[in-house]
Amino acid sequence: MQRKKQNFVQGAVILMVASLVVKVIGAFFQIPLQNLIGGESSPAFGLFSAAYRIYSAMLVISTVGLPAALSKMVAEATAYGREREVRRIVRVAAGIFIPIGALATVVMLYGADMFAGWIRNPDARLAVMAIAPSVLMVAVLAVFRGYYQGRANMVPTAVSQVIEAMGKLFVGLGLAWYAVQQGMDDPRTAAMAVLGVTIGEAAAAAYMLVQAAITRRRSETVHTLNDTVRPTGQLARTLLSLSIPITISSAVMSLTDLIDVALISARLQSPAVGMTAEQATTAYGIYTGNAVNFFNLPQTLITALAVSVLPTIASARAAQNFTKVSKTMATTLRLTMIITLPAGAGFLLLSGPILRLFYSEGTELGGQLMALLGFAVPAVALVAITNAVLQAFGRIDLPLISMFLGALVKIFGDYYLIGIPELNIAGAPISTAVCYWLIALINLFHISRLSHSLPPIGKTVGRPLAATVGMGAATYICHTLLLRVTDAAPGTAVDKLITLAVIGIAVVAYGVLLLVLHAIDREDMLLLPKGEKIANILHLK
Repeated sequence: MQRKKQNFVQGAVILMVASLVVKVIGAFFQIPLQNLIGGESSPAFGLFSAAYRIYSAMLVISTVGLPAALSKMVAEATAYGREREVRRIVRVAAGIFIPIGALATVVMLYGADMFAGWIRNPDARLAVMAIAPSVLMVAVLAVFRGYYQGRANMVPTAVSQVIEAMGKLFVGLGLAWYAVQQGMDDPRTAAMAVLGVTIGEAAAAAYMLVQAAITRRRSETVHTLNDTVRPTGQLARTLLSLSIPITISSAVMSLTDLIDVALISARLQSPAVGMTAEQATTAYGIYTGNAVNFFNLPQTLITALAVSVLPTIASARAAQNFTKVSKTMATTLRLTMIITLPAGAGFLLLSGPILRLFYSEGTELGGQLMALLGFAVPAVALVAITNAVLQAFGRIDLPLISMFLGALVKIFGDYYLIGIPELNIAGAPISTAVCYWLIALINLFHISRLSHSLPPIGKTVGRPLAATVGMGAATYICHTLLLRVTDAAPGTAVDKLITLAVIGIAVVAYGVLLLVLHAIDREDMLLLPKGEKIANILHLK
């Protein structure tokens, strides 16, 4: 079969670019959507968010382990030269997981009342039903994405992600606008908005089916180095033994998010805090719609890196190339810190101004919650990367244990902290930070034990951290001075221009500091597309 291969950084860059495009499209969808159906006067956006969280949990249960497990198996079979086995692996995966996705869709459709009852909001029933068919569509996507990722070709995954987002933007926002114009009530309006997600997934699945047909028609014969093909039953057992623990470890946190919905609502309505049901729904909508949306942005970029690094390490280990394993792991951890440390600092310093760029309501509370989530940004990224590394090492049990421990911390932290009146909803981001730092540290301990070493702390963490501190100082000073000079009121055009200017200053300052502190070297740049030209321009040695 024809193969397009990229090194793991190039593959990650392709997925990161797609993720950024998806986030921009998502902003054009979710921000107008919140302003259209959300805000403090309407719980419709809270219903949308709740239904999306339920969908995410069902989605994890049905498909999240498949792309990771399938890409690992395809990468290893490719490293051994077993081309016939690669094709059989994909057929086995489709035969198992597409029916599971169909079952999850049926459960959501017929159990919509039950799911809505879990979050103490029966009005969410229609939104849950509207999003249910997308789980089946994503099961189809998962099979194809796992195959292409295992082949070190991230382009189909990237394109399908953009198609999903475009469908959500044009259809979801259009239907929400129509619902508002027709004067529909909150439950129907939320369901119409959610329907855009389902249609986007269906369009992406159709693209993957067409892409697979084109690939098959244009495929060229690849020399088979090894005719060995394991029996279908053995491949199925191997696939399940990999995907189920990965799914469970991911589902622990997603199901915790599902419990989080009910727990946050219940605790905010408890006598200690005293919010009404509508106030609790509104607060939750601000938390998920404002703070969590931006919190997910650096996570998305790192997820792209994790997706790319897993088959790379698995393939290198299968080929007994342990030098490549060590270098790949070191580069991945360093890139993770380079990306997420400044992102976390930006959350701490500019959360309110950033939210005011996009939202007209809820920016004060959303900014406070987003600033607290800044402490969790590097930890969440480390969890994604270390989970992928441990899975590539074949120790899929270790992320399961650490994620379960983190989930317990998250649940009990939410219950205790949200019940403190002075904290209320702020307890959620605090417990999130504690939860993910615990998981990250446990995973790093296991990686150190299995690999007998970790990359040097100075280059991996110290230099990016020093650059982040310098960037943070420049950001704080410039923002404070510009506000004093202009005397700009929050939310005005001048305030927004100042925020954009300060973000630009922060980016430039951070880039310069990375080069001055030698946090990036020539070898790193050579991994990028046109990397040699970039390295020459920057005079990297």
